[in-house]
Amino acid sequence: MAFKRFGLMICVASTNVMQIKRIKHLIDLMKKMGYNYLELVIDDVYTIDEEPYFGYLRGGYSHEELRELDDYAYANGIELVPCIQTLAHLTHLVKLPAYYDIVDIDDILMIDEPRTYELVDRMFKSIRSDFRTNIVNIGMDEAHKVGLGNYLDKHGYTNRFDLLLRHLSKVLEIAEKYGFKAHMWSDMFFRLASKGEYYKKGLEMPQEVIDKVPENVALCYWDYCEHEMEPEMFDEMFRQHAQFGREVWFAGGAWCWNGFAPHNNFSIQSMKMAIEKAKKYDIENVMITLWANEGNECPFYATLPSLYAIKQYSEGNFDEASIRKGFKEMFGMEFDDFMLTDLPNVNSNNKEMLRVESTAKTLLYNDCFLGWKDSQLEKVDHIPYDEYAKKLRAVAPTMGEFKYIFDKLIALCDVLEVKAELGLRTRRAYKANDKAELKKLMDDYEEAVRRIEIFRKISRDIWMMENKPYGWTIHQIRLGGLMSTITDQRERIGEYLEGKVDSIPELEEVILPYADWGLQYNEYRGLVTVSNL
Repeated sequence: MAFKRFGLMICVASTNVMQIKRIKHLIDLMKKMGYNYLELVIDDVYTIDEEPYFGYLRGGYSHEELRELDDYAYANGIELVPCIQTLAHLTHLVKLPAYYDIVDIDDILMIDEPRTYELVDRMFKSIRSDFRTNIVNIGMDEAHKVGLGNYLDKHGYTNRFDLLLRHLSKVLEIAEKYGFKAHMWSDMFFRLASKGEYYKKGLEMPQEVIDKVPENVALCYWDYCEHEMEPEMFDEMFRQHAQFGREVWFAGGAWCWNGFAPHNNFSIQSMKMAIEKAKKYDIENVMITLWANEGNECPFYATLPSLYAIKQYSEGNFDEASIRKGFKEMFGMEFDDFMLTDLPNVNSNNKEMLRVESTAKTLLYNDCFLGWKDSQLEKVDHIPYDEYAKKLRAVAPTMGEFKYIFDKLIALCDVLEVKAELGLRTRRAYKANDKAELKKLMDDYEEAVRRIEIFRKISRDIWMMENKPYGWTIHQIRLGGLMSTITDQRERIGEYLEGKVDSIPELEEVILPYADWGLQYNEYRGLVTVSNL
């Protein structure tokens, strides 16, 4: 079975607003590999003429930019489709006082509020002027607390499924007014029917729920294998979606949103199963998502081996040798060499990268004195970041235009060679009252700062090459804060050794077991401190 649409989705609204010329470059690569569809996640980074605060100071796209991109995609056989948010995930928008009166809770808009639908109407009016497609993704996902904030205060408790459907009906009415056919993420139907769960085996959707779902919306089942990597779950979820009797899309993932390095092997193995199942259930429209959670720390292009392999799977080619050969012929690089980009997250408990873990990011931001992730580091063998850097350096010169991806990961591994176990070593020396060792460690603190600065400069150059400058400030604050913290800690060790203070209280703490460094902890604020940030 050939897919009608097989494409990518790229998020350009999390923190990064990708430059138009770089999206065009991505379109060139898509055409080369055989993709025919690109969904652009623009949330609040497009122009609404009547809403001057929409995307304020975020570097949003002008009408002219989006029309230029739409023309370029069309000329290259790529259907460009907007993915907007009409309910939740408007994280940046709800910070603005201009929209306080239509916020329910968290990043969710207030349902049943006239001003909400005025805004939604203006959303569709804007994208209608900039995109030639009649397809739109209206979002509607992960609105976990819908109806439980200001809506509850104003209207009292309302059945949340009825609330969601009422809002959906109004959004679809507006979409049709502007000539759009909508699809939406399907998870909220499942979450409201199964106590917040999306991936749940054996769920039978109540018929009264199915009957209420509008027939003029397609449901997009998204699955990045955050559950156990098992083919039966794909079967189960496709079966459950079929209960609705509506058109079903599928969205998988090429993992580039869990720290600084991609998870290519995990993406390839999980999406191989997903594509086989999508074919089995006659799904016509499939997209592979490239999210930018936590600030687009990993360039989208780092997933190139995944994108090539997944496209080959869509064409029925599951022969690994053939895929490696084809990759080399198309891009002039060895497939296995590019796969080394996975290395920064490899540890002894996840050698084959068959789980998603944010090892490198965790160890970069783990506080050397607080050490609240040290309990996990003690459970794995020494992570040889010096060897990882050596392997990446060996192949970087062969990577052509993508060498910059390797340069960034080399710099990261250079940092972690010194930084990864610095807190553990400091605590051991302190508790052993080994002042000579503590004095030696002061040199490592200084070296860590020097190497982080190199990593920061490389990261900045890549950001400015790929994205508009808006959003870089977040990483400047994070990495600058890291350097400042390590510098301060070095000074405090010096004060202790000089007898200016009697102790370092944080190093007196007994480090308790803590959660692993899996995907659910890919949040800077959850890595750097136990306090509010």
